[in-house]
Amino acid sequence: MTIRLAHKMEYLRPETEKATVSLVPFDPKYQDQYRRIYNACYHEMREALDIKPYDFIQDDSFFREGMGNIYLLIENGELIGSVALKGSEIDDLIVAPEHQNKGYGKQILLWALENIQSDKIILHAAQWNRKAISLYEKNGFEITETFEIV
Repeated sequence: MTIRLAHKMEYLRPETEKATVSLVPFDPKYQDQYRRIYNACYHEMREALDIKPYDFIQDDSFFREGMGNIYLLIENGELIGSVALKGSEIDDLIVAPEHQNKGYGKQILLWALENIQSDKIILHAAQWNRKAISLYEKNGFEITETFEIV
């Protein structure tokens, strides 16, 4: 059985680097691209940790509420990635698989840090997602708590 652990991470070592990208509020015309990217980014982890459904966004009901805190990185009409800013929390930072390992994740994170309206900034990451944890640690976050995903 896989142990399902997650980390709460807090922004403790402020980064001085500035984002070179700008994100825009969620636009419904990107709904299908967002669903594809979101599910692609989380499917493998959800399956490995046996968190069902493996594709979290099943239908359009996901988009009916709560999209006001989601920001999109768009280039040439294509959704590259996104992030949600929820109070003091950075959540659901995703980059389309075909655009990963090109620096977009870091740029979206830097943009989020510049635009979140909180002095104490946190995020959560599954222990399984070592790539994300490494990105966050390299950019000023430290693990402050570890807990089991239930």
